[in-house]
Amino acid sequence: MIKDDIYEKLNDQLAGISRAEIRAANLEAYPRLIDALERRSVECKECKALYEESEKYTNDIVSVLKGDAGFRKQFEEFVNRAFMHLHDEHQTLPKGKLLSVSVLVGMLVGLSVAVIAAYFLNIDLMRFGALGWLIGVMAGWITGKVREKNLKKQDKLF
Repeated sequence: MIKDDIYEKLNDQLAGISRAEIRAANLEAYPRLIDALERRSVECKECKALYEESEKYTNDIVSVLKGDAGFRKQFEEFVNRAFMHLHDEHQTLPKGKLLSVSVLVGMLVGLSVAVIAAYFLNIDLMRFGALGWLIGVMAGWITGKVREKNLKKQDKLF
C-alpha cells in the first residue's frame, strides 16, 4: 500500500470526525509511519511484522477514536513501538521532530546568551533577551531544516 492509498483509506473512514479529534489521536503522522514500515518490510522482519499489525488499525481507525479505551491504548502502544523500531534500528525520524528540537535548542541558547550578555554589558534585558530569543529561533529553524533535508536525502525521514 502506498502513502496515497493509506491517506485515501483513512480519509474515507474519518469523514465525520473533527480535525481536533484526529490531532488529539496523533493520526497526522500515522500514514507516513505505515509507509515507512512498508518500504522497509522487504529487508526487515520487524518492519514487516509491524506493517502487518498496522492493518487492523488502518482498516478500523474509527474504533481507535470512538471505540473502547483498551483498543486505543493498543494503538498508541503499537505506534510507539513502530516509532522506536524505526528510530533504533533504522535511525529514521518523523518529519518535523528534528526541526522542533532544533528550534527549542536555538531558543534556549539564544535567550541564555542574550541574558548573559545583557547582564555583563548592562543592556536592557527585555529587548536584548527578545532579540537573542529571535536569533536563536531563526538559527534553530535553519539548522533543523538543513538537517532534515540531509536526512530526507538519505531516506532517514518519514
